[in-house]
Amino acid sequence: MKLHTSVSVIAALLLSPVLTPAYATPAVTSQPAQTQSELQNQTLPASFFGGAEQGKKIDYKVLDFVLRTSVLSEGIPQRSTVLEREQRYDIYRSYPLGDHFTALSANRFHFEEYQHNPEMRDVISQLRRQLSAVPDQTPLNQLSKNEQLAYWRNLYNVTVLDEVIKVYPRKDLATFLLGTTEQPGLLSQKILTVAGIRLSLDDIQFAILPKQFPQQPEVIYGLYQGIIGSPNLPAFAYTGSNVQQQLVKNAAEFINSNRGTLPKGTLGFRVSSFYQRSAAYFPDFQADLRKHLATYLRLDEQPYLQGSKTILTNLSNYSVTDVYGTLPNTKGHKTAVQVAALPLGPVVARKLTFEQRERYHLLKQRGQTMQASQPSIATPEKQPAAAI
Repeated sequence: MKLHTSVSVIAALLLSPVLTPAYATPAVTSQPAQTQSELQNQTLPASFFGGAEQGKKIDYKVLDFVLRTSVLSEGIPQRSTVLEREQRYDIYRSYPLGDHFTALSANRFHFEEYQHNPEMRDVISQLRRQLSAVPDQTPLNQLSKNEQLAYWRNLYNVTVLDEVIKVYPRKDLATFLLGTTEQPGLLSQKILTVAGIRLSLDDIQFAILPKQFPQQPEVIYGLYQGIIGSPNLPAFAYTGSNVQQQLVKNAAEFINSNRGTLPKGTLGFRVSSFYQRSAAYFPDFQADLRKHLATYLRLDEQPYLQGSKTILTNLSNYSVTDVYGTLPNTKGHKTAVQVAALPLGPVVARKLTFEQRERYHLLKQRGQTMQASQPSIATPEKQPAAAI
């Protein structure tokens, strides 16, 4: 199958010998289904907690390459909003523009490219399987705590990518993530098997991370959920050496962007509903959250936080973080730019810097020149994507 864009070249590079692991990751064995009552009474293994002073390290070179090629970074957060004229319905197509306060926020992932390319979708699924299998090879408590933190971050985010790709081009992910009274959402479903234990994404966020990293709310800022209203998906893999520093950066970025906080306005100090969903990290919710926000909020916006009587958790945007379609392409917009030969919507295009555009054009050119010499696609199971 001919790979037709720069991002598509990921599949061939991933499945070629781009890294030499210290170990070959074993195949994941199927686990018997567990009932809900069994899962509620299930005790997490001791190997999920504690850690070595200087343990082994996981090689994330392939995941890092995938993210660097597929994520469009927002850059320094700004308090930008969609202009009123951009909120109108045009004569060619009617579409909802979502929350105009947050539409310009968040890193974007090339879901569009993965939707049309089975090999690329398989890359993400393969990464998910092999990350899940790492503890079968080496117990997590043989790693340092920072290495474990990076592991849970990467596993969580790859799992979200894998699941969102399956439902894309679905735009609004609210019920998909949170579920309904009749159907549980993605976050609470037991969709992972790690060290023989069935886990949900919520288990990682609320059972594993708080116990392993107590009184460290910054860990929530590594939990990408596929939507504008969640913490960013970084354009690189977390590692033991970068995870702590990056989580602090993520916290500052989220809190100082419109999808994290809106300090001004007649409604008072508004924050993301993501904080309400993460209330377990802030036991005295109003006081603890206020203290946490003050650590990272810009100095010129501190008076709004100090002067507010109540922090309102009513800011949300459940739009998927795709590159082109969050605000769909429409005819007649002269502000669109070309990236990988496809037009961006006017709002996302406005966020692209000259350097970012040049980077994507360069990737496109590399993809075209490499098509003739791409290695054949190997069977995914034969080339591990993560190794210790």
